Amino acid sequence: MAFNLKDKMAGMGKGGGGGKKSSSSKSKSKTAHKRSGSNSSSKSGGSPARSSTRSVAATPPRQSSSKDAGGSKFGFGRWGKKNADAGTAAPTPSPKSRRRMDEEADGDEGVEQEYQASKSKSFSKSKSKKGMSSRKASSYKSTDYDEAPAKSSGGLCGCKRLIMGTCCLALLAIVGVVVWRYGPWAKDDTEVESLKADTCPGCCNGSQSNCDKPVNEVLFPMVHHAHSSSANGFVGASNNRPFEEALVAGYRALRMSTCVCEGVLSKALLERDAAWGLGESNMGFCHTACGAGVRDPKDVLTNLVTFVETNPREVVILQIEMLDGSSADLRTALRYSGLLDYVYKSQEEFYIENWPTLQELIDAKTNVIVFASGDGMGSCKPVDCEDGILYDNDHILQTSTDGTELETCDAPIVGDVYVSYFAMNHFEVNKFQPPSAKKARDLNTFTNLKGRFADCEGKRSPGLLAVEFWDEGQVLEFVEDYNKGGVSGNEVEFEEAGEERRGLRG
Repeated sequence: MAFNLKDKMAGMGKGGGGGKKSSSSKSKSKTAHKRSGSNSSSKSGGSPARSSTRSVAATPPRQSSSKDAGGSKFGFGRWGKKNADAGTAAPTPSPKSRRRMDEEADGDEGVEQEYQASKSKSFSKSKSKKGMSSRKASSYKSTDYDEAPAKSSGGLCGCKRLIMGTCCLALLAIVGVVVWRYGPWAKDDTEVESLKADTCPGCCNGSQSNCDKPVNEVLFPMVHHAHSSSANGFVGASNNRPFEEALVAGYRALRMSTCVCEGVLSKALLERDAAWGLGESNMGFCHTACGAGVRDPKDVLTNLVTFVETNPREVVILQIEMLDGSSADLRTALRYSGLLDYVYKSQEEFYIENWPTLQELIDAKTNVIVFASGDGMGSCKPVDCEDGILYDNDHILQTSTDGTELETCDAPIVGDVYVSYFAMNHFEVNKFQPPSAKKARDLNTFTNLKGRFADCEGKRSPGLLAVEFWDEGQVLEFVEDYNKGGVSGNEVEFEEAGEERRGLRG
């Protein structure tokens, strides 16, 4: 007891009040180290480890100061140093003191290891940040204003990929269209169950009152682009249903056009029957291009002949536009089909002033009248026209064909014209849109037709009424009522058409 008191007094005499404060701080530090060491040992089974519940900055191990330089390992101050220099051994601490010192030493060792681990982690982070900074700095090259800037190839590669992708899609689309249009399924195989028209006994074109009238004084309902229908696979078709069904329904005039199909691809679309003289022919009924749809001439003409033979009291008018290079093959097909046997051949030298009546045509079994134009065909005397095919422009005057005048009865011509037929074109034409069934439905109403024909009073009376989408509206009902009132139409009592009306079928 005297030894401890003396030692403490020696320390106080050396350091004064500061020594006491230092001793208190050391005691607190040791206690903290002890707790830290105990916690680390208990969590890791005796091995020091960092606490996972709290992030506390590790403190470096306590460094010995000059004040403690003369002390012994056990903190006995100057006395211990003096006895050590004299060769005297330091007093042996009690077991309790040794146990306490061992615990403090273990705590110091744990703190040291925790500090080293924290220091190593901080160094790793610093090194990583430094590496990132060096890589970022190396990515920025020094600017040399004398050197031309390098061109980036990323945008160019992207454009190339886009262009190549677009080209591939376009190529696939073209291949798909070609396969769709020219595959084995593309050939028109429309079958007509019956071409027998439902008419009344002794009637001419649906009415007995028509029989004694000149043919040019009877209004004929006409199908514009009759060969073009959705049912026959046409793209942008002018009609929903084929012309064969229109004939059965009551239409008695057809406007068609012929063209020459595209090379070898026509083999997939046309029958090219050698017995008809068409073994090497590419002619078909189409409009400008066979790729948008075509009908085989053999099918078209065969069905026409069948209708005429099945319905001998019906007079039919054909108006054909022959596109370049198709007239010779068309005439060949007409001869082989047998249709020319029913064609009316006028004996007039110049202008046909007096047309035969429907009954006269029926009795002579020449109840088919054919007008044509195009492919070099010109004006001809009716008696001299080849195959009895009359030149269109010699005999027919018509309203505007561009669909701009749909309310008047005026023809785009000035002066007196000696023609016997007047055709009213009652359909819309839009170069940027395909024909519309919805527009035709509004255009072909009984009311619209009544209003337009009212403008014909005192003018030339139409003999042909050309429409598209023939199955829309009330065209047949209007024509029937118009023909009952005479050629001028002034005496017609127009009535709103109902679903019960029978049209031209009697």
